[in-house]
Amino acid sequence: MMLTCRELAEQADAFLDEETSLTQRLQFRLHMSMCNGCARFIGQMRVTRSLITAEARSLKAGQDDKTVDTCIDSILAAFNDGKQSGV
Repeated sequence: MMLTCRELAEQADAFLDEETSLTQRLQFRLHMSMCNGCARFIGQMRVTRSLITAEARSLKAGQDDKTVDTCIDSILAAFNDGKQSGV
């Protein structure tokens, strides 16, 4: 059965974290091969994750007591706060 765009979006994090089964990964790849919008969405998520990770690493360089995960959480929290306030 083919994934819907909504299902792909809901499961995108698991796909990018490689927490999906082989069957699920094949379903993702099939859907993205036929849906340019979802292929772009996954591509944008990859770029965003890469940028956030790079920013967290640069923040961590000046703060030895923070882990990269803690920095990422801080960046995402700031992003979500801005999104909720309409920034």
